[in-house]
Amino acid sequence: MQIKKYTAATLREATNMMKEELGSDAVILSTRVIEKNQKKFYELTAGIEKFIEPKQPIEPNKLSFLEELAKVSKELSIEKNEKVNQRKLKETYKQPETLKTKKSPSKSIDEALKKVVYNLKDKEVQKNVIVSIMEQMKKYKNFLQYDNVDNYAKMCLSSMILTKNFDIKPSQKKIVALIGSTGVGKTTTIAKLALIAKMIHKLNVGLISIDTFRLGAIDQLQSFADVSQIDLLVAYTPDEMPSLIKRFSKKDIIFIDTVGRSQNRTEQLKQNLEFLNQVNIDETLLVISSTSSYRTILDTVNKFRVFNYNGLIFTKTDEAPVLGNIINIITKTGVPVSFITNGQVIPDDIVAADSENLSDLIYNGNL
Repeated sequence: MQIKKYTAATLREATNMMKEELGSDAVILSTRVIEKNQKKFYELTAGIEKFIEPKQPIEPNKLSFLEELAKVSKELSIEKNEKVNQRKLKETYKQPETLKTKKSPSKSIDEALKKVVYNLKDKEVQKNVIVSIMEQMKKYKNFLQYDNVDNYAKMCLSSMILTKNFDIKPSQKKIVALIGSTGVGKTTTIAKLALIAKMIHKLNVGLISIDTFRLGAIDQLQSFADVSQIDLLVAYTPDEMPSLIKRFSKKDIIFIDTVGRSQNRTEQLKQNLEFLNQVNIDETLLVISSTSSYRTILDTVNKFRVFNYNGLIFTKTDEAPVLGNIINIITKTGVPVSFITNGQVIPDDIVAADSENLSDLIYNGNL
């Protein structure tokens, strides 16, 4: 086996370097965090076979790795009664010592793989995503051990998560609009982003609200603007938008707070769109509550497509019991995540999206 090491600022960059040199058949043997010049880097050790092993005849009673995974999925989620699955899941977590009883290496890995499937299923990850993760794990079958299966599962999950950087520079004026359904936390999220832009990035920030529909919405944002000393303007009609943008011509970044609308109110969505169409929006982010059901979120992302948004923000991750819908929506829509929020504190409770962190959040509930 040919073994090489790759070092990069992120694990994704190191993985891309590996794939470019060794190809898609390369496998990750280990990863670790190292420090150089007081900066954090990821060191990835990868390997690839130099030769093709001859095909071995399959014994009558011996299943291939992929067949074993298919058998696991079938046992766990296809033909078994859901109540039986839940009972087994509880037993798995209540009695972890039973899993540690190693009758044989293969049995140990089988139990670990079952635990991975149970965990993903418990987090409400869709079946097709679970199958994709298990398909990826077959590439690492020669390196899987009972103690490292979870790490490989999170790595495969991470590779499926799309993220988008939110670039803000003083030299580039930027207009950002947040859209979404009622009650998802758009105004609070805008306040967090605006204060971070001002306090951390030292930008000249402006706020525009078109939320004149919701009772107290303007007062809420005005109170924040007064405390943080950020200028706020209000647009009551669409044709006012160009003049407000002109008044903010010296601002580095402008955030537009829209009216929360139900995805089922087509006419109301068009009213919001009329305001935004009056100006050139650089970035439109759809805000989604993590507490919503998969069907509700999917319906929302589909009906809000009229805004041509290019990124997602998942809010209220601290209130959601499980977060499998994050990966479900990413894989279903192909739209990347820019931020997640985990509380009401301004500006602390917001995190830029990172695939490794999101993988751990979905899999273990840790941020």
